[in-house]
Amino acid sequence: MAETASKTTKKTKKVKKLLIVESPAKAKTIKKILGRDFSVKASVGHIRDLKSGRGKKAFGIDIENNYHPEYTIIKGKEKTVKELQKAASEADEIYLAPDPDREGEAIAWHLKEIIGETEKPVKRVTYTAVTKKAVQDAIEHPGDINMDRVHAQQGRRVLDRLVGFSLSPFLWKKVAKNLSAGRVQSVAVRMVVEREREIAAFVPEEFWRISATVHPEGKKSDTFEAALKKWDGKKFALGSAFAQSEKPVKEIADILRKADYSVDSVDKKRTKGKAGAPFITSTMQQAASTKLGFGTTKTMSVAQKLYEGIELESGLTGLITYMRTDSTNIAPEAIEEVRNYISDTYGEKYLPAKANVYSSKKNAQEAHEAIRPSSVANRPEDVKPYLDKDQFRLYELIWQRFVASQMNPAEYDITTITISADKGIFEAKGRVEIFDGYTVLVGENKADQKGKEEDKYQKLPALEAGAALVLENLQETQQFTKPPARYSEASLVKAMEKEGIGRPSTYAPIIKTIRERGYVRIEKRAFHATELGMAVNDILLNNFTNIMDLKFTAGMEEDLDKVEQGDKDWVKVIDEFYKPFVDRLDEAMEKAEPLKGRDYEGEETCPVCGGSLVIRYSKSGAFLGCKNYPECKGLLPMPGGEVDEDEDGSVEAVDVDCPECGKPMILKTSRYGKKFYACTGYPECKTTLSADKEGKPVEMPKIERTCSKCGKPMAVKAGRTGFFLACTGYPDCKHTMPIDKDGNVVEVPDVSGEICEKCGSEMVVKMGRRGPFLACSAFPKCRNAKPLPGEEKKES
Repeated sequence: MAETASKTTKKTKKVKKLLIVESPAKAKTIKKILGRDFSVKASVGHIRDLKSGRGKKAFGIDIENNYHPEYTIIKGKEKTVKELQKAASEADEIYLAPDPDREGEAIAWHLKEIIGETEKPVKRVTYTAVTKKAVQDAIEHPGDINMDRVHAQQGRRVLDRLVGFSLSPFLWKKVAKNLSAGRVQSVAVRMVVEREREIAAFVPEEFWRISATVHPEGKKSDTFEAALKKWDGKKFALGSAFAQSEKPVKEIADILRKADYSVDSVDKKRTKGKAGAPFITSTMQQAASTKLGFGTTKTMSVAQKLYEGIELESGLTGLITYMRTDSTNIAPEAIEEVRNYISDTYGEKYLPAKANVYSSKKNAQEAHEAIRPSSVANRPEDVKPYLDKDQFRLYELIWQRFVASQMNPAEYDITTITISADKGIFEAKGRVEIFDGYTVLVGENKADQKGKEEDKYQKLPALEAGAALVLENLQETQQFTKPPARYSEASLVKAMEKEGIGRPSTYAPIIKTIRERGYVRIEKRAFHATELGMAVNDILLNNFTNIMDLKFTAGMEEDLDKVEQGDKDWVKVIDEFYKPFVDRLDEAMEKAEPLKGRDYEGEETCPVCGGSLVIRYSKSGAFLGCKNYPECKGLLPMPGGEVDEDEDGSVEAVDVDCPECGKPMILKTSRYGKKFYACTGYPECKTTLSADKEGKPVEMPKIERTCSKCGKPMAVKAGRTGFFLACTGYPDCKHTMPIDKDGNVVEVPDVSGEICEKCGSEMVVKMGRRGPFLACSAFPKCRNAKPLPGEEKKES
């Protein structure tokens, strides 16, 4: 009977289940979770995008038909799509499981579209952590694709395509070829440009501080510092008449050195220092930048790996929740787990009576969670052996932030002592930690934090009002106001978030894009606006006020949020924007004054023909070009700058002078793709220099030699494998001699009369990676080569 039952079980048809995610790494982790019951495939990101073409079809959008998007399979994804379609045709149940945000929802919808009409159940599953419990719960409670969320993503994509494909031709016509503009990126560039100009326009303002080092009578070891806050009843600070220049400050200091000092009042106040909210995308990027030195792209890349799965002893495990989020919500089970951990590890006094709740910003996606460890049981020190250095540092940051967010605050007593001296009032502040609270788990970071706090607080002796003090030292310090700080990646993300520009999934791509386009550059982790960035910003700001307006851009983001919430129609959002925009575009195309081609008013003239110069732009910035272009291609850097003339992609003007005639040199690209420097004084000066891997000039060896064949001078030339000597009598005399890496001429045997056995041309000596060899002078038509006479035996 048991055997019969076994046979019956084998005949039962097994349901084939297919689950599709967007990441191969995540697919691998989920496959291990779900086992044999599921086939798990990856779309490897988006599979479809808007078409691109020419003319009216360039947008991939049917503007006259309610902005209907025209999608096509992304180039290179055809094979992936066929594999997914085949897997879907063989499955009985299909689960679409891309990321739980707009982009993920759109990918799920596109997957359903390419699968096509089917009677099979096609379900949408979402989870915020790649763990066994989260994934299995999602499978057990599937839903449908959220079309409001899809429409929000589609609206953003259509909007960005309309703006980008419209503004780029405008920039080509008015500034330079190959430039592009984006709806949100352009606003980010504006923020950097405006900060750049604030810094340039900043005029330092002088001010002075006076500080006194004092101690109680008879207690010299209890010295502390106090700062002068008032003089004669008025504030002593930046902007006050007393503190603006040295003379009144010195007069006040002379009086204070002779004054009697006594304690006026002692005020104590108990304060609490709360932990920060658990990370959202922007705050994680900011913390990773300031504490770890990570850029936004690196932060998201490392977080992606932690989310998708790390091979632990227990198997592949997603260590953190989804990292693109603007919500500070925490799942109830995660709250329960972390509260138990805090109680068991640190004791009840570190655990608040109720879970700490943090408010999310307006329009945050409340269905999402904050970024947290998928389980606090995976302590950083326990998983460290399985992580690389960057993964560990970011995971530790996320883990500590989350646990700290559910602990009691630290408590401090802050003491403020006011001191009287003649007409002056001084103030000193000190702080004493009463309870360490959440800071107990911060480890080394706590020491760093204490070091920073010492700048504001000091240890103060126990004093009472009326106590006499002894002046030990009085110091006047001249200071100057500082310009606004440049944006770092962290502070730019913070500023964009504050202005309502961008969303969790777009911060890192925005920063990457504006850098790649050459509109900004980063020096010492700070943004600098380039000349090109300023030029593009100005012409867009002058002609497209709405697009460049921070509030308008933030309003568009809010409209897209309303689309996602089902409160607004995406077509209406696009229509309200596009109709006035296209009218303004037509007017700007016709009337806006071009930035390129403006006459240069300086003293310089074209280094080639002596003609006048005009200002031109490329991705490297502004430069000077001959007004007679294209007949004359003379170029010069802007005074104090360097340029890249990329309109034909082959010539760059750089800040390098010709070693022979002193004229500027240009960086050119040979037909073999190698870069070299050529004198702008050509044809009078034919000097060239090789360029190294970094594009820097490599000076040619200075060698004087007479051709042993015809008696004419030989000249140093640059070849693909290095320098060589060539007869100036070329092409009548084709004699050459190799030059080694040290700049010495390599003496080779006389090969005159050596004829190529393949084509009958004369053979010449060339230098290769292994040394000199014979090559046919008819190269490249004939590529015959062989060892030098007498070297054949060595070769064998």
